[in-house]
Amino acid sequence: MVMAMLGSRPPVLAADKTMRLGTLPVVSTRTAYEIYHPLLAHLEKAFKLSVHLETPPNFKVMYQRIQENGFDLLVSPPHIARLAQKKLGWHPLVMCQPEHQSILLAMEANGPVNLEALRGGTIAVLDNSALVVMIMMDALSKKGLMMDRDFKVIETRSYESSQIAVKQGTAQAMVARSQGFIDPNARDRMKVLLEAGALPGYVFIAAPATPRSQLQTLRSQLLAFGDTPEAKPFLEKLGYDSMAIATENAMRRLDPYLDTTESKLK
Repeated sequence: MVMAMLGSRPPVLAADKTMRLGTLPVVSTRTAYEIYHPLLAHLEKAFKLSVHLETPPNFKVMYQRIQENGFDLLVSPPHIARLAQKKLGWHPLVMCQPEHQSILLAMEANGPVNLEALRGGTIAVLDNSALVVMIMMDALSKKGLMMDRDFKVIETRSYESSQIAVKQGTAQAMVARSQGFIDPNARDRMKVLLEAGALPGYVFIAAPATPRSQLQTLRSQLLAFGDTPEAKPFLEKLGYDSMAIATENAMRRLDPYLDTTESKLK
């Protein structure tokens, strides 16, 4: 029944169809529209259709929508993109470059002076199923700091919310990516307590029902957009410089995180 439904769906790039573009749940919906507007304009012009931007409230809902084929094209965290590829047949198209680090930030003026000072404190995270958080929690455990034993974690709705939690003292530190999303002025008032692990870039993935011929068209248009002047501020806000083809070798690097990712998304 599922295969029959997928086979009956109209092609994603049909002239009379709206493309459903999903985004990561890392900023508010308003901020997402500001960031993604250049991409929407490019896709609408290239394919002569309407592009509807959808921002799920969290990673679990994002993965539920992936399972339901609720997007035609999705900007996905790399580990969820790989899970969608391996388990559900989604197609990786392009990956943002360069890689980042998972970082732990605190206020420069009155934040904890080191990791030991975090004992008994609280760390704000975007989502416990985010790869940036998984990498940081693993790094902290190797430093002798265990979640729920040595510190608490609170989940926030966005990086903006995590930043506010640290500024107001609700949390003593926050997990973030080394580039992108945090306002530069606010970032200047924060210090890095720990850098942990390589963090592959976001991946654009296409729905399983997308015809093979359209996959190449989508990939080509995304890469073409990456070379336009309009792409520069878009990529900078995400914390990247460019986009490249998402190769199987690049995607395979996410395999060690798949079991943990799947368990956290249930």
